[in-house]
Amino acid sequence: MIDDHAISRLYIAEALGLFSSNIKQVELGSQALSITRGWFPRLIYTDIHLPDMCGLELVQKIRYAWPRELGLPQIVIITGDDSPAMKQKVAQASVAAMLLKPVQMEDIRASAEQLICPGSTVKEKSAQNRGGIIDQQLCDLFTRELTTRLPILDRHISQLNWTSAGDILHQLIASAAMCRKKELERSSRLLYRAISSNPQPRPIAQAYHPFLQVVARTKMQLES
Repeated sequence: MIDDHAISRLYIAEALGLFSSNIKQVELGSQALSITRGWFPRLIYTDIHLPDMCGLELVQKIRYAWPRELGLPQIVIITGDDSPAMKQKVAQASVAAMLLKPVQMEDIRASAEQLICPGSTVKEKSAQNRGGIIDQQLCDLFTRELTTRLPILDRHISQLNWTSAGDILHQLIASAAMCRKKELERSSRLLYRAISSNPQPRPIAQAYHPFLQVVARTKMQLES
């Protein structure tokens, strides 16, 4: 699993834990390339936007370095970009599947089941036993993310840096969905829409102030 977003890594790893106990998580494409020089998983999930390279570039590099005597791994792309241009790029990369963020555990498990054990029915007993532990870990990560990201988001909005503000909101939307904080997910989406096309002060203010109120309530819930 390759993603620079810690909440996404934990969430996806937990979903895949039904299929294997040998799951590796990294945040950089270069780390993934280093690991796959000596470890050859059957299934790889990667985000598109990595800090050091594009996920589609990583796909090609992994395939190029893969030992010819071994079958190529199944690779699943995870992205929040569902534009026609991105869909075309993913199709040209010939990956096994594309999942859209915020991705649901059911979709992750369905894709893994289809790709590595088609026709079987996965038991979810282990997930039920670990659910409380994982939920707490996700909440802890989300609390830290809100604490560190919000001042940066505020600065970007103040400086009219809509692209960077949108990137942060995009990540918050995914985090809120994975942590089941629906109110914050909706509020983040409204603010994201306000700054995404032809940003105007009034609509942004109308979305931003309720967003901050929802964030405050969410942090209280997470910390309680």
